[in-house]
Amino acid sequence: MKKVVPAILVIFAVFYFVKAQFTKEKPFFENPSSPAPQSYPALEQIEQERIKLVESVSPGVVTIFTVQEITVPNPFADIPFGDFFGIPNDKQFKQRIQGLGSGFIVKVDREKKLVYLLTNNHVVENAKNIQVRFKNKMILDAKIVGTDKLSDVAVIAVPFKRGIENFAEKNILRLGDSDKLKVGSTVIAIGSPLGLTNTVTMGIVSALNRQIEDRPGEGFIQTDAAINPGNSGGPLINIRGEVIGINTAIIQGAQGLGFAVPINQAKWVMEQILTYGKVKRSKIGVIIQPLTADLAEHFGVTEGALVAQVQPGSPADKAGIRPGDVIVAVNGKKISDITDLQNNVMRNPPGTVLRITIIRDGKKIDLDVKTVSFDETLPEEEGEKPTDIETDIGLIVRDLTPDLMQKFRLPNVQGVFVYGVKSGSLADEAGLQVGDIILSVNRIPVKSTNEFWNIIKSEIKKGSDSVLLYIQRGDAKIFITMPLK
Repeated sequence: MKKVVPAILVIFAVFYFVKAQFTKEKPFFENPSSPAPQSYPALEQIEQERIKLVESVSPGVVTIFTVQEITVPNPFADIPFGDFFGIPNDKQFKQRIQGLGSGFIVKVDREKKLVYLLTNNHVVENAKNIQVRFKNKMILDAKIVGTDKLSDVAVIAVPFKRGIENFAEKNILRLGDSDKLKVGSTVIAIGSPLGLTNTVTMGIVSALNRQIEDRPGEGFIQTDAAINPGNSGGPLINIRGEVIGINTAIIQGAQGLGFAVPINQAKWVMEQILTYGKVKRSKIGVIIQPLTADLAEHFGVTEGALVAQVQPGSPADKAGIRPGDVIVAVNGKKISDITDLQNNVMRNPPGTVLRITIIRDGKKIDLDVKTVSFDETLPEEEGEKPTDIETDIGLIVRDLTPDLMQKFRLPNVQGVFVYGVKSGSLADEAGLQVGDIILSVNRIPVKSTNEFWNIIKSEIKKGSDSVLLYIQRGDAKIFITMPLK
């Protein structure tokens, strides 16, 4: 009887289902209140357009494999009789490591028979071997055409081989205009994070002209598109499929923070490399600092770059620029901040005469400044040879300038900056480290290098064996003694 009941239920269910097909009734096991699947044409169209965009751009993106040679300290250098046992006793040795990055096709030169690609400098820096894998799975050797550490941009080239020129010519990526970017713009990053080729992530522009500690450059694009190791050198594109940046950096431990070199900067660097084989930049010899709200009110301006120092003998010095001047325009183009000034000065051939507009004591003044090469050493930059006392103690200190404070992210205190410590010297014996700030000597506050050395000389004349230093190291303040003999 127990077996008969389930059989009857099955027959009943089949009968009811067949009946429903002819009477248009819903079977009892379907929910009559469930809505029918709906169509969303606008969203479907957006999705299809995004897919088309990625499919059109991704063939122009490549994966770059490198073998880099770096110098590392030898941990076995000081082992007694190490050479006897076959252990190298050199202080340093060269080590080869494998690297991974991304890049993209920007030009095909039929005359030189080269396919040019853009990537990051740090992807190919010190590379002894470079290979490029294209979307068609072809892997070819590449060579460095030119690199620029300051912008973290590099141009590499792949010689014509196995018809790669035809594939590359069809997949050259269009370069956009990063100056037109707005915070909130949609962007897509394509690259090979962790070796996962042709990975696509999407986000928005989070900020512009972002400065990053320990990363050279003239202002980065910040995005929340996921970027990981291996993405470096790959393109950041807009919704029109144009490259507006080169993915370059992530901050370790941070989430949702990626950075890219603006493509306008990369285009200028590439043109310099292809024309001259290197990047030619200009400078005028000023040290500048941001114009904060308080400083802007004090100087009576709302935008510009504040001149903190003028290097003696520099073009700015010769033209009459002084500390306290606020640079508000270059050749009539408004200067809003430090990045504006850097771009409008540096991106000129050395020897260019620039019309610099400054605000001094509330008055607008135009000055003509002839630039010099960014690599040229100015009189002040040459520095003086260490004095006998500096050599004896093995210590180099510098005044705490706004430039040093900004560069090394130093606290706003009074003292002198430890710029150099000679190994095995008296300063080294005392435990002084580069980056320390000496606040006082024998409890006497010091505000300049002159004050510091005058106290040291005085103690030496007295025959003192040591001096008491009060230093700031990071967030901590400690006392140490430094021997003078």
